[in-house]
Amino acid sequence: MPTQRLARAIAYIATPTIATIYGVHLGLAHLETIYPALPPAAAGSEALRTPAKPSQHCAYVDIYAARIPLRALQAQSRCPDPRSNNKTALEEAWARSVLSSQLLRTESSLIGLFTKAHYDPGDLGQDGFSPDAKDRPRALLNGALTVQREPRENGNGLLVSWSMPDAPRLFFERIAAWGYPWRLMSGGRHEMSVSEPFRVQGGGEMVEVRFSAAHDYEVVLVEGALDEQKILPAWAVRLHRGYARLILHLAAREVQGGLG
Repeated sequence: MPTQRLARAIAYIATPTIATIYGVHLGLAHLETIYPALPPAAAGSEALRTPAKPSQHCAYVDIYAARIPLRALQAQSRCPDPRSNNKTALEEAWARSVLSSQLLRTESSLIGLFTKAHYDPGDLGQDGFSPDAKDRPRALLNGALTVQREPRENGNGLLVSWSMPDAPRLFFERIAAWGYPWRLMSGGRHEMSVSEPFRVQGGGEMVEVRFSAAHDYEVVLVEGALDEQKILPAWAVRLHRGYARLILHLAAREVQGGLG
Protein backbone atom coordinates (compact mmCIF):
# COMPACT_ATOMS: atom_id res chain seq x y z
CA MET A 1 0.00 0.00 0.00
CA PRO A 2 2.73 2.53 0.83
CA THR A 3 4.29 1.77 -2.56
CA GLN A 4 0.96 2.43 -4.32
CA ARG A 5 0.49 5.72 -2.47
CA LEU A 6 4.01 6.76 -3.45
CA ALA A 7 3.33 5.87 -7.08
CA ARG A 8 0.11 7.91 -7.06
CA ALA A 9 1.89 10.88 -5.49
CA ILE A 10 4.59 10.75 -8.14
CA ALA A 11 1.94 10.53 -10.84
CA TYR A 12 0.06 13.54 -9.43
CA ILE A 13 3.29 15.57 -9.47
CA ALA A 14 4.67 14.32 -12.77
CA THR A 15 1.52 14.56 -14.89
CA PRO A 16 1.05 18.36 -14.79
CA THR A 17 4.81 18.84 -15.15
CA ILE A 18 4.97 16.66 -18.25
CA ALA A 19 1.84 18.31 -19.65
CA THR A 20 3.36 21.77 -19.14
CA ILE A 21 6.65 20.80 -20.77
CA TYR A 22 4.81 19.25 -23.71
CA GLY A 23 2.61 22.33 -24.07
CA VAL A 24 5.67 24.60 -24.12
CA HIS A 25 7.28 22.32 -26.72
CA LEU A 26 4.20 22.54 -28.95
CA GLY A 27 4.10 26.32 -28.61
CA LEU A 28 7.77 26.64 -29.48
CA ALA A 29 7.41 24.27 -32.43
CA HIS A 30 4.49 26.33 -33.75
CA LEU A 31 6.49 29.57 -33.56
CA GLU A 32 9.52 27.87 -35.14
CA THR A 33 7.38 26.80 -38.08
CA ILE A 34 5.93 30.27 -38.64
CA TYR A 35 9.18 32.17 -38.13
CA PRO A 36 12.20 30.26 -39.43
CA ALA A 37 15.61 31.75 -38.66
CA LEU A 38 17.11 34.07 -41.27
CA PRO A 39 20.83 34.08 -42.17
CA PRO A 40 22.55 36.67 -39.93
CA ALA A 41 24.96 37.93 -42.59
CA ALA A 42 22.14 38.70 -45.03
CA ALA A 43 19.38 39.87 -42.68
CA GLY A 44 21.28 41.71 -39.93
CA SER A 45 23.90 44.42 -39.63
CA GLU A 46 27.56 43.90 -38.81
CA ALA A 47 27.06 45.88 -35.59
CA LEU A 48 24.49 43.31 -34.45
CA ARG A 49 27.08 40.54 -34.84
CA THR A 50 29.96 42.43 -33.20
CA PRO A 51 30.53 41.68 -29.49
CA ALA A 52 30.54 44.57 -27.04
CA LYS A 53 34.14 43.95 -25.87
CA PRO A 54 37.28 42.39 -27.40
CA SER A 55 37.27 39.86 -24.56
CA GLN A 56 33.93 38.47 -25.72
CA HIS A 57 32.58 36.51 -28.67
CA CYS A 58 29.11 36.60 -30.20
CA ALA A 59 28.07 32.97 -29.85
CA TYR A 60 24.86 33.14 -31.90
CA VAL A 61 22.63 35.61 -33.73
CA ASP A 62 18.94 34.91 -34.24
CA ILE A 63 16.87 36.89 -36.76
CA TYR A 64 13.18 36.40 -37.41
CA ALA A 65 10.78 38.21 -39.74
CA ALA A 66 7.07 38.69 -40.33
CA ARG A 67 5.25 40.17 -43.29
CA ILE A 68 2.70 42.89 -42.60
CA PRO A 69 0.80 45.32 -44.85
CA LEU A 70 2.75 48.50 -45.53
CA ARG A 71 -0.29 50.61 -44.68
CA ALA A 72 -0.43 49.02 -41.19
CA LEU A 73 3.07 50.28 -40.42
CA GLN A 74 2.38 53.61 -42.09
CA ALA A 75 -0.54 54.03 -39.69
CA GLN A 76 1.94 53.81 -36.79
CA SER A 77 4.37 56.24 -38.41
CA ARG A 78 4.76 59.87 -37.34
CA CYS A 79 5.55 60.98 -40.87
CA PRO A 80 3.37 63.97 -41.90
CA ASP A 81 2.25 62.05 -45.00
CA PRO A 82 0.68 58.80 -43.71
CA ARG A 83 1.20 57.23 -47.16
CA SER A 84 4.91 57.96 -47.17
CA ASN A 85 7.46 55.18 -47.56
CA ASN A 86 10.06 57.18 -45.63
CA LYS A 87 12.40 54.41 -44.44
CA THR A 88 13.46 56.17 -41.25
CA ALA A 89 9.86 56.83 -40.24
CA LEU A 90 8.94 53.20 -40.87
CA GLU A 91 11.98 51.94 -38.91
CA GLU A 92 11.07 54.18 -35.98
CA ALA A 93 7.44 53.09 -36.12
CA TRP A 94 8.39 49.41 -35.99
CA ALA A 95 10.85 49.94 -33.14
CA ARG A 96 8.21 51.78 -31.10
CA SER A 97 5.69 49.06 -31.90
CA VAL A 98 8.00 46.34 -30.60
CA LEU A 99 8.96 48.23 -27.45
CA SER A 100 5.39 49.23 -26.66
CA SER A 101 3.90 45.80 -27.42
CA GLN A 102 1.95 44.34 -24.53
CA LEU A 103 4.61 41.72 -23.82
CA LEU A 104 7.54 44.13 -23.48
CA ARG A 105 5.39 46.79 -21.84
CA THR A 106 4.53 44.29 -19.09
CA GLU A 107 8.14 43.15 -18.74
CA SER A 108 9.33 46.76 -18.48
CA SER A 109 6.64 47.62 -15.94
CA LEU A 110 7.76 44.71 -13.75
CA ILE A 111 11.35 45.97 -13.99
CA GLY A 112 10.09 49.38 -12.89
CA LEU A 113 8.23 47.82 -9.99
CA PHE A 114 11.36 46.08 -8.68
CA THR A 115 13.86 48.85 -9.41
CA LYS A 116 11.78 51.97 -8.77
CA ALA A 117 8.86 50.65 -6.70
CA HIS A 118 6.55 51.93 -9.41
CA TYR A 119 4.66 49.81 -11.95
CA ASP A 120 5.36 51.85 -15.06
CA PRO A 121 6.96 50.83 -18.40
CA GLY A 122 9.26 53.85 -18.56
CA ASP A 123 10.70 55.06 -21.87
CA LEU A 124 9.36 53.00 -24.79
CA GLY A 125 10.77 55.23 -27.49
CA GLN A 126 7.78 57.52 -27.52
CA ASP A 127 10.12 60.53 -27.49
CA GLY A 128 12.51 59.10 -30.06
CA PHE A 129 15.82 57.32 -29.72
CA SER A 130 18.31 60.18 -29.65
CA PRO A 131 20.60 60.77 -26.64
CA ASP A 132 18.95 62.04 -23.47
CA ALA A 133 19.14 65.55 -22.00
CA LYS A 134 22.63 64.81 -20.64
CA ASP A 135 23.79 63.57 -24.07
CA ARG A 136 23.98 59.97 -22.84
CA PRO A 137 22.73 57.03 -24.91
CA ARG A 138 19.00 56.76 -24.30
CA ALA A 139 17.90 54.09 -21.82
CA LEU A 140 14.69 52.20 -22.70
CA LEU A 141 12.40 49.83 -20.77
CA ASN A 142 13.43 51.22 -17.39
CA GLY A 143 17.10 50.82 -18.17
CA ALA A 144 16.94 47.26 -19.50
CA LEU A 145 18.04 48.41 -22.97
CA THR A 146 20.43 51.12 -24.15
CA VAL A 147 20.31 52.64 -27.62
CA GLN A 148 23.46 51.89 -29.62
CA ARG A 149 22.26 53.09 -33.03
CA GLU A 150 19.26 55.18 -33.98
CA PRO A 151 17.08 54.04 -36.89
CA ARG A 152 18.07 56.98 -39.07
CA GLU A 153 21.79 56.35 -39.10
CA ASN A 154 22.35 53.68 -41.76
CA GLY A 155 19.13 51.95 -42.68
CA ASN A 156 19.57 48.91 -40.41
CA GLY A 157 16.97 49.99 -37.86
CA LEU A 158 17.22 50.48 -34.13
CA LEU A 159 20.06 48.69 -32.35
CA VAL A 160 19.93 48.36 -28.57
CA SER A 161 22.15 46.56 -26.08
CA TRP A 162 21.68 44.93 -22.69
CA SER A 163 24.06 43.48 -20.14
CA MET A 164 23.94 40.66 -17.61
CA PRO A 165 24.72 41.64 -13.99
CA ASP A 166 28.21 40.54 -13.01
CA ALA A 167 27.23 38.47 -9.97
CA PRO A 168 25.29 35.65 -11.71
CA ARG A 169 27.64 35.64 -14.71
CA LEU A 170 30.74 35.32 -12.52
CA PHE A 171 29.10 32.60 -10.42
CA PHE A 172 28.48 30.42 -13.47
CA GLU A 173 31.93 31.15 -14.86
CA ARG A 174 33.39 29.99 -11.54
CA ILE A 175 31.49 26.70 -11.42
CA ALA A 176 32.14 26.20 -15.16
CA ALA A 177 35.85 26.32 -14.34
CA TRP A 178 35.20 23.42 -11.94
CA GLY A 179 33.51 21.36 -14.64
CA TYR A 180 29.93 22.67 -14.89
CA PRO A 181 29.00 22.34 -18.60
CA TRP A 182 27.31 25.71 -19.14
CA ARG A 183 27.84 29.46 -18.63
CA LEU A 184 25.73 32.62 -18.70
CA MET A 185 26.09 35.24 -21.42
CA SER A 186 27.60 38.65 -20.67
CA GLY A 187 24.92 40.54 -22.58
CA GLY A 188 23.77 41.11 -26.11
CA ARG A 189 21.93 43.23 -28.62
CA HIS A 190 18.55 43.49 -30.32
CA GLU A 191 17.94 44.95 -33.75
CA MET A 192 14.55 46.03 -35.12
CA SER A 193 14.49 46.66 -38.85
CA VAL A 194 12.14 46.98 -41.82
CA SER A 195 12.65 45.87 -45.43
CA GLU A 196 11.90 47.92 -48.51
CA PRO A 197 8.22 47.67 -49.52
CA PHE A 198 7.33 44.93 -51.99
CA ARG A 199 4.12 43.89 -53.69
CA VAL A 200 2.41 40.57 -53.13
CA GLN A 201 -0.11 39.38 -55.67
CA GLY A 202 -3.55 39.76 -54.17
CA GLY A 203 -2.16 41.26 -50.97
CA GLY A 204 -1.03 44.75 -51.93
CA GLU A 205 2.18 46.34 -50.70
CA MET A 206 3.91 44.59 -47.81
CA VAL A 207 7.03 45.03 -45.70
CA GLU A 208 9.09 42.52 -43.81
CA VAL A 209 9.58 43.52 -40.18
CA ARG A 210 12.41 41.87 -38.29
CA PHE A 211 13.40 41.28 -34.68
CA SER A 212 16.93 40.09 -33.98
CA ALA A 213 18.87 38.93 -30.93
CA ALA A 214 22.62 38.45 -30.48
CA HIS A 215 24.30 37.03 -27.39
CA ASP A 216 27.86 37.66 -26.20
CA TYR A 217 29.91 35.40 -23.92
CA GLU A 218 33.29 35.93 -22.33
CA VAL A 219 36.11 34.07 -24.07
CA VAL A 220 37.72 31.59 -21.66
CA LEU A 221 41.03 30.48 -23.15
CA VAL A 222 41.19 27.14 -21.35
CA GLU A 223 37.90 26.12 -22.99
CA GLY A 224 39.51 26.08 -26.43
CA ALA A 225 38.23 27.36 -29.78
CA LEU A 226 35.20 29.63 -30.01
CA ASP A 227 32.94 26.79 -31.14
CA GLU A 228 33.99 24.83 -28.02
CA GLN A 229 33.25 27.63 -25.53
CA LYS A 230 30.57 26.91 -22.93
CA ILE A 231 27.20 28.63 -23.40
CA LEU A 232 23.64 28.10 -22.18
CA PRO A 233 22.20 24.58 -22.46
CA ALA A 234 20.34 23.86 -25.71
CA TRP A 235 16.90 23.90 -24.07
CA ALA A 236 17.55 27.38 -22.61
CA VAL A 237 18.77 28.67 -25.97
CA ARG A 238 15.58 27.32 -27.53
CA LEU A 239 13.48 29.13 -24.93
CA HIS A 240 15.33 32.39 -25.64
CA ARG A 241 14.68 31.95 -29.35
CA GLY A 242 11.05 31.16 -28.69
CA TYR A 243 10.71 34.35 -26.64
CA ALA A 244 12.23 36.39 -29.48
CA ARG A 245 9.79 34.82 -31.93
CA LEU A 246 6.91 35.56 -29.56
CA ILE A 247 7.93 39.23 -29.29
CA LEU A 248 7.92 39.47 -33.10
CA HIS A 249 4.62 37.61 -33.40
CA LEU A 250 2.74 39.75 -30.89
CA ALA A 251 4.20 43.07 -32.08
CA ALA A 252 3.35 42.32 -35.71
CA ARG A 253 -0.16 41.24 -34.74
CA GLU A 254 -0.70 44.42 -32.71
CA VAL A 255 0.48 46.60 -35.62
CA GLN A 256 -1.93 44.89 -37.98
CA GLY A 257 -4.69 45.17 -35.40
CA GLY A 258 -4.36 48.95 -35.65
CA LEU A 259 -6.00 48.81 -39.06
CA GLY A 260 -9.30 47.95 -37.36
